[in-house]
Amino acid sequence: MINWLIPFLSDLFSPFAAFSYIGVRAGAAFIFSFAVALVIGKPLINRLRESKVGERTDNSDCDEVAEAYRQAGKDGTPTMGGVFWLASVLISTMVFGRIDEPLVLIGMVLMVGMGTIGFFDDQVKANPNDPRKGLSRKAKMVPTLLLTLLVVGLLWKLGDAPGSYPELRYIFMPVFKDMVIGPGMGLLVLGGVFFVIQIMCILGFSHAANVTDGLDGLAVGSAVPVLAAMGLSTYFVGHANFSEYLHLPFIPGSGEVTVLVAATLGASLGFLWFNSSPALIFMGDSGSLPLGAAMAYFAIVSKQEILLILIGGVFTIEVASSLLQILCCKYFNWRPFRKAPIHHIWQLDKMPEARIVARFWIVSALFASLGLLLIKLR
Repeated sequence: MINWLIPFLSDLFSPFAAFSYIGVRAGAAFIFSFAVALVIGKPLINRLRESKVGERTDNSDCDEVAEAYRQAGKDGTPTMGGVFWLASVLISTMVFGRIDEPLVLIGMVLMVGMGTIGFFDDQVKANPNDPRKGLSRKAKMVPTLLLTLLVVGLLWKLGDAPGSYPELRYIFMPVFKDMVIGPGMGLLVLGGVFFVIQIMCILGFSHAANVTDGLDGLAVGSAVPVLAAMGLSTYFVGHANFSEYLHLPFIPGSGEVTVLVAATLGASLGFLWFNSSPALIFMGDSGSLPLGAAMAYFAIVSKQEILLILIGGVFTIEVASSLLQILCCKYFNWRPFRKAPIHHIWQLDKMPEARIVARFWIVSALFASLGLLLIKLR
């Protein structure tokens, strides 16, 4: 919105012309979304508490974990905090971003769609009169998959539009600058690789953020370094000089996505204000699903979808441990971990929750830093 007002505002006060720069608008979006999250967060928490929309520890599949949650006093803590987190992201992006940029609009559609699916799941979980532990696997997976297909299809189509961003269809390998999966492979092969990788990226990370959201501040705090890295990555790809220097594709629209990344980062810190231990509110699926999908989308737009496995290493390890546990139990009747995802291992060993979370944050920052280093090495 502010982009359309820049000429008028600049006539009134010349420094407003600085908002024509992506970096300035990204910084403003970061601060504004943080402020919005603080302003609307507290009233919403009070409203949810009055409405008794809280966490049900009996939703856990593990009696030990449920007991640990009860002992930590989590029962009844308001949930569905992702609602005000997502609202902060959208409001800030609409104020400082360019929603007429297709890559920004597609990202917002993905986040809103994932948030809506998560919201309905949270409603079922929070209802004390409903014995279900959320929506069924099919009820969640079908709309999530359809939404992901829509987003990936739009990106594929955008890469084919005249005067658009053909590099969106490429898959760039980390480290090796000449290893690129592109149109030379043939349209059918490229399309198959493109859709499989992008769909797995979005579905995998949305689920990863969901399973990581199990301790106070764990998911959103671990996402902060990842979002910071993605903000730099989208800016690099959207800047002609940086993209040439780093041997990355030049995708002009990706620069505008940096404003959306900055808004997401600011809202995440604002949410962490209330979600840090002891948490006043939990993110719930209404926040964790769009948070994970957003990280994946930012990686796709900046062509770092493969490197996201490392940059988002904490989420990768969390979802991998959960998947490995399920497969080993199903096919080999064997549990490689005492409990999965792996943060539960230290939780059941009675390690203080704040210490577990802080160490995960540190590891996440290290993974993100290493991922940025590999971008430079390319």
